[in-house]
Amino acid sequence: MIHPLIGMALVLAGLGGLLATATMLRQRQWLSAELARKLVHIGMGVLTLSFPWLFRESWPVIALAALAVATLLVVRLLPSWRQRVGGALHDVARQSLGEIYFPLSVAIVFVFARGEPMLFVVPILILTFADAVAALVGVRYGAAHYTTLEGRKSTEGSVAFFVVAFLSAHVPLLLFTDVGRAESLLIGLTLGLLVMLLEAIAWRGLDNLFIPLGGFVLLKAYLVMGVADLAARLGVTVALVVFVLGWRGRTILNDSALLAAALAGYASWALGGWQWLAMPMALFIVYLLLLTPRRVFGAERVHDVRAVVSATLPGLTWLFLAGSPVLTDYFYLATLAYAAFLGMSTLAWAEQRFPGTPAPLRMAGASLAGGLLLPLYWEIDGPSVAGAWLVLSGIGLTALAVVVFRAWQPAVHDCPGDSARWWRQGGIAFLVSTAGVIPLAWVK
Repeated sequence: MIHPLIGMALVLAGLGGLLATATMLRQRQWLSAELARKLVHIGMGVLTLSFPWLFRESWPVIALAALAVATLLVVRLLPSWRQRVGGALHDVARQSLGEIYFPLSVAIVFVFARGEPMLFVVPILILTFADAVAALVGVRYGAAHYTTLEGRKSTEGSVAFFVVAFLSAHVPLLLFTDVGRAESLLIGLTLGLLVMLLEAIAWRGLDNLFIPLGGFVLLKAYLVMGVADLAARLGVTVALVVFVLGWRGRTILNDSALLAAALAGYASWALGGWQWLAMPMALFIVYLLLLTPRRVFGAERVHDVRAVVSATLPGLTWLFLAGSPVLTDYFYLATLAYAAFLGMSTLAWAEQRFPGTPAPLRMAGASLAGGLLLPLYWEIDGPSVAGAWLVLSGIGLTALAVVVFRAWQPAVHDCPGDSARWWRQGGIAFLVSTAGVIPLAWVK
C-alpha cells in the first residue's frame, strides 16, 4: 500500500475534480439538478471503493470523512461557497443531509469492517449504485407511487434498487469469496430486499446512513449462515412484507410505515425468535382491528414511519439488551412497552371518536385495550401464579401510561401525528416498561 498521506491526497484530488466537473456541467445546464447530484454520489462512491486497497489503518479514512463533512457544511452554510461549488449538491428542491451522511457512513463501515474488503465493498456498492439507479429510474419511469414521510416514492425505483442491490451483493460474493453459490444467491436476495425496505422508509437523506450500515450488519450476520438459515430469513422477510401490504387499504398507516412495520417484525424475529415477533405482530393486528374499523376505511392514512418507530423502538431496545444478565425477563418489559403504546393509541382514538363519554371511562377502556397483549405474554411464558401477577401489574402500568399521556399530550382530543407526539408516546411506553422491573423483583 502507498503512504496514507499520498492516498489521502489522491482521494482529495479526485473529489475536488468531481465536484468541479459536476458544478460546471450544472451551471452550463448540461445536467439536471438530480443528474448532477447523482453524478457526485456515484463518483464519491467509486472513489471510496478503493479505500480497502489504499489504506491499512482507519485514521486516514476518519480524517477524510471529517474533512469532507466540514467542507460540505461550509458549502451548505455560506452562500458564496454554495453558489460556486454547491450547485451540484444543493439545487434539488427537497431538504436533505445526504451528502453529510455519506462520508460518515463510509468511515463507520470502514472502521467496523476491520480490513475485510467484502464487508466494506458490498454495502458501499449498494449505496453507490442501487440508490442512484433507483432515483433516476423513479424520476424517469416512475408511474406507480407509494406514500412516505416526505411525499411519494415510485415502485419502479424501488424495484430497480432491489435488482442493483442484489447484483451488488451476489456478484462480488460469488466471484471473490469462498461463499457457495446457493448461499451467495440467498444472501443477495435477502440483503437486497431488506436494504430496499430501508431505502423506502428513509427521509431527508438518511438512506445514506441506513443503506450502508444496515447492509454491513446484515452481510456480516449472513456470511456465517448456512442455506437453511438463509432460506428461512428470505421466507420470513417476504411473508412479513406480503402480510403488512395486505392491509394497505384498511389502515391509517401510510406505505412507508407498513414497510417499517415489516422491518421491525423481521428484526424482532431475527434477533429474538418467534416469541419476540409475537408482540409487535399482536400490536399491529390489534391496532388495525381496534383503531381502524371498517366504517373509517378509506380515511386519510396519516400515521407515518415515525409512528412505527415510536411503537417498536422501546420493545426492540429491551430485545437488544436481552443478552445482559442484569434482569431475568426482558420479554416482559418489552410486552409492557407494546401494551402501553397500544393503550395510549387507543386513548387518542377514543378521545376523538367518543368525546361525549366520561374521561375516566375512556381511559379505562384504553387501559384494557392495551392490556389485551399481556395474556399473550402469560401464554408464551407459561401459565403460572407469578405470570398472573405480572399480567395484572402490567395492566396497572398500562393504565399509568394512559393517564400520563392524557395529561402530557397537547390536544389529545384531536391528537396530532407530529414528531413530538410520537417521541412523547414512545418515551412514556419505555419509561413505564422500565417500571416493570418492580413487579419482576417480586416474582423472579
